[in-house]
Amino acid sequence: MLLSNFELLVKPIAPKPFSPSISRRVIQAYFLTISNLNPAGDDVVLSVQFTATAALRTEDTFTIVDAGGSNVFGELSTDNNTGKPSQLLTLPAGSTTLFVLQPDISKPNFLEKADYEVRGYVEVLLSPFSPSPSAELLVSPQSRGTFVPTNLEDPNPDFDQQAYSLLTASGGAFLTL
Repeated sequence: MLLSNFELLVKPIAPKPFSPSISRRVIQAYFLTISNLNPAGDDVVLSVQFTATAALRTEDTFTIVDAGGSNVFGELSTDNNTGKPSQLLTLPAGSTTLFVLQPDISKPNFLEKADYEVRGYVEVLLSPFSPSPSAELLVSPQSRGTFVPTNLEDPNPDFDQQAYSLLTASGGAFLTL
């Protein structure tokens, strides 16, 4: 089922000819809060899949899954059926999970180069590994960005953040798979 669009960025906020001294960089990630509304005992396994207009290379991103107070870092994998970059999520009945897909700025020169831009759309599918044959979900996709100063050695660095909700393809937050 189509869920939302997404955009990952590591870019200057003001392109040339503006001076790099006034052009902070933005690091933008995709956040998805997803709740399993199924009754007790009905766990679901979901596949969150990404279709991108430019290559979404797994080595340029990382994932974070928070399903109960601890962050589990990982990476997207290729879905065997669709060939799309994807993440399997197991949601126990009545639980809420936060999934994050973020550019990997820990790579050498990734932040300094600041030339990463990938857009596309997100689908959520019930995985064949799901013990439950159906799912009732509450979803909330967001884009969140952090503005990073050009000079990270500045004694008073200027950081800001933004977050905004993304429209869902269904127009609502409730999904039935």
